[in-house]
Amino acid sequence: MDKKELTVASRLIYHGKIIDVYEDDVLCPNKETAQREIVKHRGGVGVLLEIDGQFILEKQFRYAINEVIIEIPAGKLEVGEDPLESAKRQLLEETGYHPFTMFHLGDIYPTAGYSSEVIHLYYSSRAILKQRQLDRDEVIDLITLSLKDIEQLILENKIKDAKTIAAINLYKLHKEAGKI
Repeated sequence: MDKKELTVASRLIYHGKIIDVYEDDVLCPNKETAQREIVKHRGGVGVLLEIDGQFILEKQFRYAINEVIIEIPAGKLEVGEDPLESAKRQLLEETGYHPFTMFHLGDIYPTAGYSSEVIHLYYSSRAILKQRQLDRDEVIDLITLSLKDIEQLILENKIKDAKTIAAINLYKLHKEAGKI
């Protein structure tokens, strides 16, 4: 049986700077109808940066969850921006590091049940330190951690960020496969 749902009607219910929210009527494969609320997002990038065997992560307050979290450098794609170029830009802006090489770890759907967002994840171990270029509303502390420390923080539920957990796991799988 085909699993695809067909859009019967779509209504924009909110248009914002980062997201648009739609309410769609769909026809399910079993011929039932349903409503879907969809958050359309142009996507983002995240970069796992390793310098001399240590990983550069960020501590940043996230308003939506009212918490300071530990995460990899990341940000949203600009309209029409190539994910690799976005990853390089975000890394420089948030950490001050300009990468010489980038390895594509993979793409993730952080919330596929209601959002179109795709996050493109990259890894770099060769970068030169330049100057950070934080946005005027960004307050980010950089921290340096070993892989073992990151894994421990994940196990202790102190790193809860999905893209960071995914990037670490993808990094380990690619490393075990001899790709990085």
